Amino acid sequence: MNLRNLPYLVAQGIRSIFKHLGSSLFSLSIMVFTIFLFDAACVLLMNIRNFVSEAEEKVGITVFFDEDLNEDEIKLIGKGIGDNQVVERMVFTSAEEAWNKYKKIYFAGNEHLAEGYAEDNPLAHSASYEIFLNDIRRQQDFVSYLEEIRGVRKVNYSNVVAEGLKNASSLLSAGTFVILGILMIVAVSLISNSIAMTISQRREEIYIMRYIGATNGFIRAPLMIEGIVIGLLGSAIPLLIVWFTYPLLVDHMQRRYVALSNIFAFLSREELFRFIAPVSLALGLGIGLVGSAFSIKRHLKA
Repeated sequence: MNLRNLPYLVAQGIRSIFKHLGSSLFSLSIMVFTIFLFDAACVLLMNIRNFVSEAEEKVGITVFFDEDLNEDEIKLIGKGIGDNQVVERMVFTSAEEAWNKYKKIYFAGNEHLAEGYAEDNPLAHSASYEIFLNDIRRQQDFVSYLEEIRGVRKVNYSNVVAEGLKNASSLLSAGTFVILGILMIVAVSLISNSIAMTISQRREEIYIMRYIGATNGFIRAPLMIEGIVIGLLGSAIPLLIVWFTYPLLVDHMQRRYVALSNIFAFLSREELFRFIAPVSLALGLGIGLVGSAFSIKRHLKA
């Protein structure tokens, strides 16, 4: 195919969409619905994944040390623990800080009762590190590692929460791939059917073009372009819908569920679209190309 013919072929592809407007609009509407479902699923899954990630950051492992260790020795052990690549951050709480926190909670309104312990800290051996991991799925292995460290007396952690978050993360990943796979199959089938209808309606015109010597590439190009245009439009329209409706939805959720919004933050529209926009456009382009190519190969004999 000569590139000099490209503007003509593009014009023919677009003209074909308007010439067979009924089938084109049907394919476009289904394409818009399909990509919109994909975009909506991405918005939901990305926000849930963000919620899970935030929850992971709040699940800590508390490490207590042998009573005969002083604070400098404890911090030396803590430095070694912090060098582990799975550690996101660590918070050290001295025995004095632990006692001050305890007093504020359990002697609230009766602070004078705590004065009897001024010279005898009941939590004198409770210096600890609270450790947060960058991957909650590795918590059990990390706990086993901590329990083997000389000088570590006790390790507190929530295995139930960690397992729940780990399972949620795995389920979300699997769900994303399943949804994407189903939507792609449906969309390719619909684009293919649309191009097949176009080929059927243009069969006589195609015979004439072949009779006067048109190449297969020249005949097929407008059909490919038709599929590409439908695919890109079918991606762009849902993106516009999501772009304008997402802030309204977030605002509604934050006002309706105030407690939830205080715990978890929704992703911004810009953060979402850094992933959704290129993926949706590439998906639409790919579906248009694959659907067109499949239909042309099946219904347009050389």
